[in-house]
Parts: sequence; structure tokens; C-alpha cells
Amino acid sequence: MRRVLITHTDLDGLASGALLLRRFGSLDRVFFAQPQHLHSRLAGVPNGSTVYITDLGINRTTLSKVKEQVRRVLESGGEVYWFDHHVWEYPWIEDFVKLGVNLHVNRDVCTAWIVYKYLGWDEPDDLARVACSVDLWVMDDWRGNYLSRYVGYAGGSAWKERVLKKLARFNGVIDAEIAEVVEKAITKELSVYSKAIKKARLRECNGIKVVYYLKDNEEHLTSYVANALIARYEADVAVICRRGSVSLRSRGVDVREVAAAMGGGGHPRAAGAWLRPDLIRRITYLIGLRRLYADWCVDRVMEHICHSKNTHNTGV
Repeated sequence: MRRVLITHTDLDGLASGALLLRRFGSLDRVFFAQPQHLHSRLAGVPNGSTVYITDLGINRTTLSKVKEQVRRVLESGGEVYWFDHHVWEYPWIEDFVKLGVNLHVNRDVCTAWIVYKYLGWDEPDDLARVACSVDLWVMDDWRGNYLSRYVGYAGGSAWKERVLKKLARFNGVIDAEIAEVVEKAITKELSVYSKAIKKARLRECNGIKVVYYLKDNEEHLTSYVANALIARYEADVAVICRRGSVSLRSRGVDVREVAAAMGGGGHPRAAGAWLRPDLIRRITYLIGLRRLYADWCVDRVMEHICHSKNTHNTGV
């Protein structure tokens, strides 16, 4: 049986995959993905495989393509196990279950916890607990800040595969290797905070204060930067723009509704969407007129914040 893992790139995704790796001992192929790329990762799965999808929700814009690939895997004799804690609309659940997907969705916990419970282990649940601490933003386990920075220290599949194997062996102890990487990550992170706070700008609509910032190419953890900006500017929403995508973080506004209107998805307090800049915007970015690109990016977000009936500041 060929086992294939497709998982998200953050701590919850890597922890979920690590629990499966620990259970099976090996995986034949591993794909790391963002939700908007799920269909393309599925396209690389050989027929007849047993596929485990973890911590990846559905984007409306790619829903039909994901269904098509899932159907192909199932009709070729394969199996699909899907574990997630993002927002799923009932018709989506119904459609995938009818296709034959073994679907496990629970919005109240992180995905690593869903996988842990599915596996039915009696051993200590350190990895799942740590992942939930950060991913649900409850911060009730200090090790979560270490592991999330360890996971996010570098991009690329090679680093993620190394981390996946490391987390599969995690016994609850922050060892010297993790501590050393985290020390380097925090040093880099502090310089990013300083730059982000200086470069961030503000918008406001319907009493909702939005702080926004254009992320450069350096690696950093979006949620930590967004939280720093929200705290510094006493904002309700942080918009982190990138070349081709946008991330939203909130302390009282349902940003999942905003992301969904833009073709993305996520959680009420943490969501994102894919951006499709036209030629002029792409040129603007490439020649270094980044502020104009950031303004265009936040304009797309503000359109939905200002006009959506379902988006409002609920407070905390």
C-alpha cells in the first residue's frame, strides 16, 4: 500500500503529519501545501494510493478541481483520509463523504488533536497539545512558541521534511537543536517586528481599524507579526500582504468571511486568500514600488470589510 501525506506547512500541519509518520513508521511521499494548491498536490498522487490530508481546508475557487482529483484517487482503488479543523460548509462535507472520503472535521480543536484521537493512542499527547496551544492561539503551553518557530525557521520541502521527522520523535522535551534554531529565529524575528511596525499603515471602515504591511521575502511567522501590529496600533484586523497572497488576523472581526469572499478561507480570527494581481500590479511590485502594491492589496480586503453584511466587530 502506497501512503501519501499532504499537509499544511505550519506547526499544526507538520504535527498532524508527524503523528501519522510515527504511527506508520514511514510514508512513501509527502507533499506540503497551502489550501489554494491542494488540487495540484493531489494531481501528483499516484492512482491507488492511500492519501492522508491534514490541516487543509477547502477554497471555493479550487473546490471542483479538488473533487476531481479525490474522485480519481478513489475510483482507482485508493483511499482518502482527511483531517481538518477549518470551516467547512455542510454541502462540502456531504459531497466528499458521498465520494467515499473518510472525513474528520472538528472546529473546536486543532488538527493534530483530531489525528491523535483518531489513532487512539494511550501515550502522552504532548505534540498534539503543543500544536493546539499555538494554532488555537490559546498559548497555554510554552513549548508551542518554540516548536512553531522551529517549524517556521525556513521554507522549502527539505526543511519541512527534516522537521516532520523531528516532530515524529518529539517526546515533550525542547532539546538543544530546537533551542538553537529558535534562538536564531527570534533574533531574525525581532528585526522583522521593528521593520513591520515602522512600515505598517492604517485604514478604517465602519469602525473597524485595519493595520497592513507588505511582507518581504524573508521568512517569518505571520501570526506573530500580525499580533505585534494589532497590539502596537490597537487595530481590529492585521492584513499581511505578499506577492500573490494575503493573510488576515483579527481580534474581533470574522476575517474568514472576508477571505471566503476573496476565494480563500480559514478561521474566524485567522484566514487568507490568493491574490491575482494584473500586469500593472505585478510590474509595480517587481520594480520596487511596494507601497503601491500594498495599497492595492489592502484595497481588495477593505472592499469586503466595508460592504460585507456578515463582517462586523464582535469585540473580545
